[in-house]
Amino acid sequence: MSIEVIHWALNTAPIPRDRRDASSLAVVLVGLANHADPDGRNAFPSLARLARYTRLSERSVRYALRGLEDLDLIRPSDPGIVAAYVKRADRRPNGYDLAIDRAEVLVDNSVDGRQSLPPAERHEGQTRSARGANSDTTGGSACPRTVLNRPGNRPVRERAPEARSPIPPPCGQCDARPSDPVSARVVWLDADHARSVRCPRCHPAADGSAGGAR
Repeated sequence: MSIEVIHWALNTAPIPRDRRDASSLAVVLVGLANHADPDGRNAFPSLARLARYTRLSERSVRYALRGLEDLDLIRPSDPGIVAAYVKRADRRPNGYDLAIDRAEVLVDNSVDGRQSLPPAERHEGQTRSARGANSDTTGGSACPRTVLNRPGNRPVRERAPEARSPIPPPCGQCDARPSDPVSARVVWLDADHARSVRCPRCHPAADGSAGGAR
């Protein structure tokens, strides 16, 4: 095992990012690097061991090894060296040399260890391009795509104030204050405030019958 070879496999090995099997290629390459010498040569772990490392099936490991060979990231190593370590020919795995001379600088788009967000013009909720069905070329009106239900996306409808009838001022005959409702305006029939009737001026429809004691 060589730390330099593992660092190459993790950071600078030129594995295309647009490949669907890029993650499988990367993890299998790290597994090979774990068995290579400091020059990146003579890595010959078995398929079963690579499958255990990568949590992939042996079939997927074979596909990944083939893909790494197509990318010229690994090459078959000297079979004599493998034979020196594994005597039985039926149990000898394939050996590989890693092309550690090939490298590229992988740009880290993270900030303080956190993944950075895409630019605003590429964000799903803020794209400004019009939808195809509503574009100007098709005769429809432009409609920006949005998935965020922000307050600015819809016009704010102001609620009309509820209509309230104004409270008439006290008539002056009762003891009501300006803030008292009409229903509370009464005229006391005795000095002890034991009996009262609704104020006839403030209650035009009142029949003048005596109310209960307050």
